[in-house]
This record gives sequence, C-alpha cells and structure tokens, in this order.
Amino acid sequence: MSRIGIAIWNFEGERLGPKLRWFAEMGYTAACINNRALDSLSDEEESEAAKVTDEFDLALTFHGGLLDTPAIARAERIVRWHKRTGRIACTSYDVPGAFNAEGFKRKQPERIVDVLKDVLAVVAGTGVRVLLEDCPIFPEDVEQVEGLAEKHPGLGILVDLGHMNLRLRDPEPDSQPLRPGAIEAYLKGIPWKISEIHVHSNNGIKDQHAPPYAPNADLVTAARVLSEIGFDGISTIEFAPGWCGMPPEEVEHACRRSLEYWRGLL
Repeated sequence: MSRIGIAIWNFEGERLGPKLRWFAEMGYTAACINNRALDSLSDEEESEAAKVTDEFDLALTFHGGLLDTPAIARAERIVRWHKRTGRIACTSYDVPGAFNAEGFKRKQPERIVDVLKDVLAVVAGTGVRVLLEDCPIFPEDVEQVEGLAEKHPGLGILVDLGHMNLRLRDPEPDSQPLRPGAIEAYLKGIPWKISEIHVHSNNGIKDQHAPPYAPNADLVTAARVLSEIGFDGISTIEFAPGWCGMPPEEVEHACRRSLEYWRGLL
C-alpha cells in the first residue's frame, strides 16, 4: 500500500518532532514539510525529527517555491538530511502561472527552468525525486520542459487533486458535478509519472483546502483512476483548517477522518 502523509505546515505547533509524532500516532506514514522550515531548523530539531521518523518509519516530502526562495541552499540541506536518514522521498515545487486571453490559468515553467536545473544537479544520484506541481499537464507546458525528464530521471510530477477540481472548471467556476470522463482524461493524459498527490476538496469555486471527504471534489473517481494508472506514490492530505474555516476543536477528528477516508478509497 502506498503511503499517506499530511502537509504539517497547515497546523499549529513550532517544533517539528512533536508535530511529526502527533500525526504518526494517528496512523499517517508520511509527512510533508514546507521548505521554508529549513531556514530556521536547528541541528537539534532536525535530530529530534529524525528520531521520530525512525521510530514510526515515516517518509518525508518537502514542498515550496523556486523563484523567491534560497532554493539551492534548501535543496542542499534536504540532501544532507537524506544522506543521514534515508527518509526523504522527494521535494516538490510550485510552478508560477498567469491567465491567458481566454481566462484560463496556465503554468509558466519557463520561468523556473534555470533554477530547476540547479536543484536537479544538487539532488542527482541521491534518490530524492524533484517534482513539479501540476506541470506538465497541458501541451504548452510540455513544450517548455521538453527533454528535461529524459535528461533527469529524478524529475517527476505532483498532482493536486483539489486544484484539479478547480482547473477542470476554468474559466467559469461552479459547484456542479464535473462532466463525465473529465477526471479520467485529465489524470490519464499527464505525460510524466505521478510520484505524489495532494489530496483536499473544495466547492468548485474557491480553493478552500477542505478535508478530502468534504464536497464537492470527486475524489472517489480520482482514486479509481489513479489505481488504474498504477499510482504507487505518496498521498499527502493537504487540508488547511485556516483556509476552510474549521474550528480548532474539530481539527484532530478531521485529520483522523481524512486519513481513514482516503485510505478507504485507495
């Protein structure tokens, strides 16, 4: 069974180790850390976190941006951590985008290609994969990154299922069910191997980052299609209590329910 993790930066708590333990004791087998946390993470905190990942056999993923961050220094820190622990599966990156004349938001991978190549050089040969979130998906995306995956075997894609629910409604968001076959065409048309997915829901209008069991993203169909294409990567639950207006007293139950819900679909 593939691992199920959670994006821990969406939850309160300063120290990494206790936060990892909290989710591991719920049954999560992976955790996603925001790359920004590396800037202030002490060696003591990293060691504490490493002990928790060993105790619970946790896999780690990292996520962040490339353009306005010390991406190379962070990638070097990730590699050092992985060489000590062997626990880091991948680091993924947002790809900037802009709206075109038809009102569709499209990725602009050409803006990150140079720094992406530098990050790939840092992680080469370590076993840590480098993933782009939701890119390439459309033909114009593929043109901009053509040949990169062939030159860099560690390069792959992270697919955000909550964002898929919004993207398939562009340019006019609505809360109606998606047209039949839309999810199948979207996921089966992705040209690169899917190594990680972000799992959350929304109402089809706003990026709410609600728990996966909330309406109206059709994650039942998404899970079926992912199984059909042989997805065996890490599922990261990316619901954010602050984004979806969840009261603090409901957060722990929602974390547990999200894990059980997605585990039941895979």
